[in-house]
Amino acid sequence: MEKSEFDKLLELASMEDLKSFVGNYAKTHQQFGEDMTRFLVKKYLNKKKGASDSLSRLEYAFMDTMNVGDRWHRYDVTDWKNVVKVGSEVLKDARRLLEMGNAQAALQIAMRMFEFGREEDLNYVDEMEEYAISELFEDYGKLMVDALADKNILQSDKDRTISLLRMTVKSNLHQYDYIDINKLLREALAASQSNETILNMIDEMMRETTRESELEEYVRKKAELLVKMNRLQDADETIKKYLYLPGIRKDEIQRVIDAGELKAALTLAEDGNKSDSGRRTVWLEIEYDIYDKMGDRQNQQNVCRELFISERGSMKNYNRLKKLVPKGKWSDFLQELLTQTNMNVWLYESIEADIYVAEHDGERLYRLLMREDHHTLGLYDNYAQKVNKEHAPEILTEYVTMLKDYASRNMGAKHYTRIRQSMNAMQKITGGKESAHQLADFFRETYSRRPSFMAEISKF
Repeated sequence: MEKSEFDKLLELASMEDLKSFVGNYAKTHQQFGEDMTRFLVKKYLNKKKGASDSLSRLEYAFMDTMNVGDRWHRYDVTDWKNVVKVGSEVLKDARRLLEMGNAQAALQIAMRMFEFGREEDLNYVDEMEEYAISELFEDYGKLMVDALADKNILQSDKDRTISLLRMTVKSNLHQYDYIDINKLLREALAASQSNETILNMIDEMMRETTRESELEEYVRKKAELLVKMNRLQDADETIKKYLYLPGIRKDEIQRVIDAGELKAALTLAEDGNKSDSGRRTVWLEIEYDIYDKMGDRQNQQNVCRELFISERGSMKNYNRLKKLVPKGKWSDFLQELLTQTNMNVWLYESIEADIYVAEHDGERLYRLLMREDHHTLGLYDNYAQKVNKEHAPEILTEYVTMLKDYASRNMGAKHYTRIRQSMNAMQKITGGKESAHQLADFFRETYSRRPSFMAEISKF
């Protein structure tokens, strides 16, 4: 049968063309619009039918397993790659249901995703899947909040959703940081509960949490909500009650700084320093910044000195102090500071040595390297070449002694490479090339049966 002109034109039309025509036609032809609405409602907005297929697909996805382990111990675990694939497809369907007005079905799908997810142990997820899983649950969380905001969702369903999220806080989904359930819970509460109910729930969660960071966030949200409800005195009392939390104290310090109340901010920081000695450097840093805003250089200097001593030396505070202390007093100030500080020293780095290098003080650097606590190859590799030339013979003698001792106590390729690297560093010292070659001759005579060692030092 030959196609009509209309059939031929219809084949050329895109889906967008047809949707546009139908939509415009329905606006100007009432009966057609009503018939089309009844058809679509019957097909897509039946609540039971809208979610049933998606729920089944999710259930089967979580039932699908894969085998992991070795030949002796094998385990069946959830196939997360398949869960992410199916979950993403179902998410699109759920979004479509929400857009068409079936928020109940969309919420049901989102809840089921979290019901399944919170039961999983997540111990056998590979790194490539972690991001995909996290993103998937973040998207389902957004779907949940959007559905809860719909006016047709029953309060009983809203309450069930909140209950589910509170149980999910204890699951691996939250504990392993795949999703911040507390953040999602706050958003879900805001979308579904009265302010008084939210306040009561926040109080309950504050009593239950064991994480300092979570408690701080609950305090912030409670104070924000109280301000929103115009209960300003209650908000202030809440903040004062929890000032012992460092995050809340920092928030309050920033608030009064923004208000131009620098003395009040300083008092808060000083009180934090007294009551929270474990975070002493945190509060001192804040005091330093406040004094900077005040233009009080003397107190900046005092605080910075405390910071230097508390941190057992730091180049950051050394550089600050050098700008704050008058040039004529700097040398005496620095020596007194170093005497009072139990300086940090590691295998390869020494803050005191870094300071002497910055000060171009090769004499004090020499005396430091001759101390027993600085007798390591790493420190000599990094600093010995900066010592004054007249002390090169003593430094090289110590270097050779340490390298001979190291070679006598260590065998293996990585140790031989380590010795070669130190010998290279030694050559940068005055007279170092000759010492390195003499040491190489000693090693060749003493350890001739270590071919890997001989290969490493062959260039000396």
